[in-house]
Amino acid sequence: MTDKLLDETLRKGIDLLDSGDAQGAVKVLEGYCGAHLEDPDGWFCLGDALAEDGRIEEAIVRYREGLKLAPDDADALTTLGDLLFEAGRHKDAIAGYKRVLELDPRDADALVSIGLVYSSLERSDDAIRAFREALGIEPENVFAWNALGDALYGLGDVEGAVDAYRKGVEIDPEDPAAHFNLGELYYDMEELEEAEEECCEAVRLDPAFSMAYLTLGGICMDQERTRDAVRYFEQYLKSEKSSQAADMIAEVRAVVEGLKEELKG
Repeated sequence: MTDKLLDETLRKGIDLLDSGDAQGAVKVLEGYCGAHLEDPDGWFCLGDALAEDGRIEEAIVRYREGLKLAPDDADALTTLGDLLFEAGRHKDAIAGYKRVLELDPRDADALVSIGLVYSSLERSDDAIRAFREALGIEPENVFAWNALGDALYGLGDVEGAVDAYRKGVEIDPEDPAAHFNLGELYYDMEELEEAEEECCEAVRLDPAFSMAYLTLGGICMDQERTRDAVRYFEQYLKSEKSSQAADMIAEVRAVVEGLKEELKG
């Protein structure tokens, strides 16, 4: 988004999106784009609103409209890559990220994004190569260290994964994702005390970090701490607003109801 004075309608759409009203934002931004066909920012904002409403393919179309007007907008190209990745269009996503690298060959995050696509395709060697290349450019890129940890753990290299996650925490101890990733790894290793400590730190740093509450609830269930499990699962339900998480939300609600019945008994 440029620093220009925003049109009142565009600002209203952005404010609605920021407040969580994606559908309201879509309506306002569609009107704005209809009246300002040559403003790429309007198309990008409309794409963001559609994506937040779970309408990924429509969001991709709007981002492409904006990029016709601003073809070298690296942020928009990155977001388009993310949307294509989410839609399962892996080849197109990689092409988008590579376009970002053409504009800036030292964009480490674009390399990490390419690696994440490779990981989803189970091309682990290519993924790890991309993550390490990103770290060669930017050794303190926490995004890259976390992604490398995921890839190494997927290959069974637990020690390498722990080292990568710890490096992320060391670089940025205020990054909730780094603590959560380390906590998830400890949880998978059944080191529950360490897992709880890291996940608690994640939600301390970001009280809306929904996935950390989910893991904390699982830890408490494993330890038969039912009341704590209910508390954490309810925090997850309060924090998780994504339409893409609808199935998980329904499942957690059912678990909470069952645990409450268990407590009554």
